[in-house]
Formats: sequence, C-alpha cells, structure tokens
Amino acid sequence: MSHLPIKWAERKDRLFITVEACTATDVEVTFQQKTVSISGKGVTARGSEPHALKDELHLLKEIVPEESTFKVLGVSIQICAMKKDQGYWNRLVDESTKATKSWLSADWNLWKDEDDEADDNAAALNFGGYGNMGNMDMASMMGGMGGMDMDSMMGGMGGESDSDDEDVADQDKSDEAPDSENEEPAADISDLNAEEK
Repeated sequence: MSHLPIKWAERKDRLFITVEACTATDVEVTFQQKTVSISGKGVTARGSEPHALKDELHLLKEIVPEESTFKVLGVSIQICAMKKDQGYWNRLVDESTKATKSWLSADWNLWKDEDDEADDNAAALNFGGYGNMGNMDMASMMGGMGGMDMDSMMGGMGGESDSDDEDVADQDKSDEAPDSENEEPAADISDLNAEEK
C-alpha cells in the first residue's frame, strides 16, 4: 500500500498526526482502537492536481476513538488522537523505521521531548520559574518600607534659588550684541580643511 506523506509528534496523552495534503475536500477520518483511516481528495507531493487520498495507519498502541478529532486546514489535515494509556510511544506505527522512512517523519514544529514537556508543566505551575507566587503576601513585603518624608529629604539640599526668580536685568544684558572686537569667529574655512580657490 502506498502511504500519504505524514508527519507526527506526541505528548504523553496524545498523538499529533499531520497529513500533508493541500486543499483537501470530502475528508473522512475514522478512528478505531489501533487504526486511523483517512480518505478524501487533495493535492500531495505526488502531483499538482487533486487526486484521491486514502491511507490507513496501524498504530503501535491503542487510542481512544471517541476522544480523537481531526480538522482540515488549507495545507494539511491535522489529527489529534488521544492515547488510551499515557506514556511515550517513540514510534507511531507498528512498522519498522526502515519501512516508513519514505512517507513518515517527525513533525519538528510540534515535537517536544519528554523532559521538555515536564519542564513546561512545572513552569506553568510555578509561574515560569518564579516559584509559587500565588502564596505571596505583598502587604507583608511592603510593610517595613514606610513612607518617605520629602521635607526632610529636601532640607539638606541647600538653597538654590528657583529659576523663575531671576532678575529681568540679567536677561536684558544677554539680549545685547556681543563685543565684536574681543570675540573670535565660530569657525574659519581653514578649520574645515577645504582648499581655497
């Protein structure tokens, strides 16, 4: 039997099976304890025109057919099969890897190792590694801080006058033209390394 191109990944409680078939129509997926049957019409790597899709996967272990689902997307058919017994299978079907290498591969977009999944579950319970923040009492943490007395903080700053208190006479002096005899120009053409013509 010729198989459809399929990718798969797993978690301890479910299997993710992706059938690589674009623009699939009339899709039917039936679940039995150790079998997933797929039929419909779509485009696969075999050709550019829609053709009949038909495949039957003989699973390594049992699934729960009533809890398993599928959905048809534009580029694939995604199947989520719930495992009867939790745990990792390490293979999807009861065929050897050598027999499946031409049509079955790991879905690295969905793949998680067993220890990665355990870390994700622990992180979810511990708010991303910050411990059990749900039991923190913020009021007791802030209790010893007290309030700040701004008057005493500003008292040692010294007596710098406010900028609004400047005399108008000082502003009048700055408005006068500078003494041109004592001032040098801001820049000269020789400062710019330009050649004079």
